[in-house]
Amino acid sequence: MKRIGNLYDKVCSIDNLRLAYQKARQGKSRQYGVRLFEKDVEGNIDELHAELTNGTYRTSEYSVFTIYEPKERVISRLPFRDRVVHHAIMNILEPVWTSIFIRNTYSCIRGRGIHDVLRHLKRDLKDVENTRYCLKIDIRKFYPSIDHDILKQIIRRKIKDAGLLQLLDGIIDSAPGVPIGNYLSQFFANLYLTYFDHYLKEDRRVRYYYRYADDMVILAGSKEYLHGLLVEINDYLVTRLDLQLKGNYQVFPVDDRGIDFVGYKFYHTHILMRKSIKKRLCRKAARLNKRNLTEKEYRMHIAPWIGWAKHCNSLHLLKTVLEMKHFSDFGINTLNDKTVFAVTKISVTDIVNCEIEVLDYESGVRTEHGENRYVVKIRHEGRECKFFTNAAPIKEALDKIDKKDFPFSAVIKQQKFGSGSGKTFYFT
Repeated sequence: MKRIGNLYDKVCSIDNLRLAYQKARQGKSRQYGVRLFEKDVEGNIDELHAELTNGTYRTSEYSVFTIYEPKERVISRLPFRDRVVHHAIMNILEPVWTSIFIRNTYSCIRGRGIHDVLRHLKRDLKDVENTRYCLKIDIRKFYPSIDHDILKQIIRRKIKDAGLLQLLDGIIDSAPGVPIGNYLSQFFANLYLTYFDHYLKEDRRVRYYYRYADDMVILAGSKEYLHGLLVEINDYLVTRLDLQLKGNYQVFPVDDRGIDFVGYKFYHTHILMRKSIKKRLCRKAARLNKRNLTEKEYRMHIAPWIGWAKHCNSLHLLKTVLEMKHFSDFGINTLNDKTVFAVTKISVTDIVNCEIEVLDYESGVRTEHGENRYVVKIRHEGRECKFFTNAAPIKEALDKIDKKDFPFSAVIKQQKFGSGSGKTFYFT
């Protein structure tokens, strides 16, 4: 593997430090440490530049505190000036390190994340034969257990710049393990496991493998294969990385239990929200219902959970929490005219018998099939999309619904009539 040098001067440059300062302050401009730094921005940046250039920079002391939601964690926090240095390093090293990460690792990588995992896992579960069983593992006390000497060796497999290596060594040795809360820590953690990822994908030829931080999911068609792979994984982690797997590893049929991963529960046929997240949503909604809020204020307070729900099969949950109307609530009969000839786009047939959320519509649209078609904007399986239709039952129903009653949930049904190929679509 080609090792890269001549990076330290780029990290220390005034322009890079200014950019790092702008990134470090985003969303944190009201914090005391940021305000203190901003009393003399140029002076503080010049001071950091001088310390980095002459090699006298040292990591400051950490402030340590504990958070308890969603689970108990010890957080180590550095002063703002040190966070500027971390951003300056990552401005230069992020593309270098990202280039060696496999595609199926997702945590804290630009352009990836939870929804990226969701798309890939949902796609791969369509291969039912080869995804019948799941191996789910994570690492015991991962961040505190990272060995400094091993991490430094891994960094040296890609970086050979002496000045930068000295700076990184000082940051690594500033706390036991890798402290949760450092901007650099999330990249150190990914880097620590990246060659393990390559081992699984390239040496062991594991087809369906996904890692989010230290949580790992492997899918296969045989549980015996997964049990054998678990032994090899454990041996690699213990002997090469000095890590221990948690004792709660699981090998199970996907259809029986579902894969609890990144906040969702995955099955071959559908995806649900994790039960603990759903409970927090319901508790929040119950508290908000006791307050005199407008609909806009109410939606704003539960917006994070709405975001979770829109990417899985949780339309019924959303309907309950948001008190969303269902099409049947309007009391509209959509099948009065049985002789309507319907001209539809193929996308309509893709969502027949599926529950959708109707967001909006526009009438009088001209398409290649003729004029006065309707375009209907919907949300299906977490994604917004649209379909064109000339189905009279759908058009008549939409005309009868007041715009203030949007969005509403519905199911599109298909009905054939006559002895030919005539058919129409309607809401239920």
